[in-house]
Amino acid sequence: MAEIQVFKTKITNACSLLEYSKREMNRLDEPFTFPATKAECEAFIRQKTAELNHLQRTISTAKQLHDLHVNAAIANITSRQEPKECEKLMLDLNKYLEAELNHLEMTTIQWLNKVKFRKEEVSQQTSLIMCPKPSISNNQSDCGQSDHPTEWQSRDIRIRRPLLEVPTYSGQYREFSAFWSVFESLIRTDKDLTDTEKFLFLKQSLKGKAASTIHSIPVIGEKYHTAVNLLKKHFDKSASIAAILITEIERLPRALENPSSCRETFDAISTRLIHLEQTGVPMNVDRVWRHMILCKFPESVCDKVIQKENEEGTPFSVSDIMTAVDDIITLRETTSLTTRALFGHEAILAIPHNRSDNKERNTIERFQRKRHCQQCLC
Repeated sequence: MAEIQVFKTKITNACSLLEYSKREMNRLDEPFTFPATKAECEAFIRQKTAELNHLQRTISTAKQLHDLHVNAAIANITSRQEPKECEKLMLDLNKYLEAELNHLEMTTIQWLNKVKFRKEEVSQQTSLIMCPKPSISNNQSDCGQSDHPTEWQSRDIRIRRPLLEVPTYSGQYREFSAFWSVFESLIRTDKDLTDTEKFLFLKQSLKGKAASTIHSIPVIGEKYHTAVNLLKKHFDKSASIAAILITEIERLPRALENPSSCRETFDAISTRLIHLEQTGVPMNVDRVWRHMILCKFPESVCDKVIQKENEEGTPFSVSDIMTAVDDIITLRETTSLTTRALFGHEAILAIPHNRSDNKERNTIERFQRKRHCQQCLC
């Protein structure tokens, strides 16, 4: 037991060395602010390059030291003759590692990736300031600089790309397709990452039910694809989600004549159609889709959509129908706001919403004439 305690102390010291770098890593959350002049910028780049290299070596050394002590402790335990003693010590070591080194591997990988990102940022600025200045005979150089290189460099230096973060997924069936699309684009197709690193990023992105699904799978490269298949089996319900979304569209109440009700219904349908596209459900020119969408809006809106379709001379697709409905609702919203600004709230209340546009205009005109008569001093 005393020997194992020695290994625990060494492992704790290695972790303390990693924790020592935490404050410096927090400073890397914000992009660098490079000086405007070339000389100051070069000095700043040299300083930051040295700091990043030192930080990278510190983290890598601490991680290697930690792994060395852990492997030595495991080798010491497995070399013992008594199976019960070996099992007891191994459980004790595992409990200690879970308590003291929670998310250590993921944190280390995140830190190293952040350092790498900042080093690339510095490298880009180095390439930028090394770009040759424009000659007197040319207005622009091959690098695209204007006659004011200092001002151009100062403006371009301040433009930074934000860090991309993998979204989290907590087990909602509707959100799986969007989550997996982003994860696959950022992590799974990255050839520079090993399967172990991809597995760590995957576990970091999962919360709640999704995290519990692969909690018992050890984080090793060979088990990464097993975890992915298990995750898809539990949460990739594309076919079922499509049926649920279609049913929800069918159960939506029909919108009233006022623009706010039409907009609310339009947004509800639009959100579900976007989810349906992600599931792969075809939404082409189909009378079923046409009826399902138009029956949720007032007759006046449907009439204008059909009128636009007849003017075009070709059947509208689902996208065309939604665009036409959106344009009609937007026009009504604009008209409502303009009318309220011109005639006040009473004019809006005086307009019967179930009338045609011509009758609405006549009502507004009569209200305006009546208002002018009341203000007459004769």
